[in-house]
Order: sequence, then C-alpha cells, then structure tokens
Amino acid sequence: MTHLILLFICFLSVEIFVRLNYISLIKSLVEVSKKSINIISNKKISDHWKEYIIPKYSIQMMKVSLQMLLIFLSIIFIFVLVDNFLSGFITFILSWKGIIESILLAFSYAYMRKLIFR
Repeated sequence: MTHLILLFICFLSVEIFVRLNYISLIKSLVEVSKKSINIISNKKISDHWKEYIIPKYSIQMMKVSLQMLLIFLSIIFIFVLVDNFLSGFITFILSWKGIIESILLAFSYAYMRKLIFR
C-alpha cells in the first residue's frame, strides 16, 4: 500500500513541477541574478542608475523565489498530509529505500511523460 501511494505522490509531484513551470522559474531567477551582477560589476553604469534598477531586480528575484518556495512547500504538504492518514509514511520516505524508490519513480515518470507528450 505504501509503495502504491508513493507512486501516486511521485506522479503528482512531477506534474506539479511541470504544470507550474518550475524549471522556467529557475531559469528566470538565474537570468535576473546575472543581470543584477552585471549591473553591479559594470563601472560604466552610474550609481544613480544602479540605485534605481537593483531594487527592481531584487523584487523580481524575491517574487520568483517565493513562487518556487510555494511550489516546494505544496509538495511537502502533500507528503505530510499523506503521513497523517498513513502513519509512518514520512519515516519510509526518509529511509534509503524510500529515497531511492521515489527518485526512480519520479525520474521514470518524467521520462515517460516526456516521451508521450512530445
């Protein structure tokens, strides 16, 4: 029973990551970070412009980071919710067997999903 529920939760977690564009959020966070580093390190840009643009980049980075955090917390919430109904589920997930099984299930589902939905 535990393995079947783990299978379902892994599928659900992958779908959450895909549907909520987690990878694109990571890419946008990296892009904004690179932009802000380039602005800060460029000596040709005036301090006045830096004072204007860096807070805007910071707000963008904070929004994207909060979105990523909410996605991650929603997946953790699903695992905790299942643990309330199935006692010892979190213990199983945090064991070596559970970690390896969940990684294999999630990557297998993501690979099959990629093949099906080209």
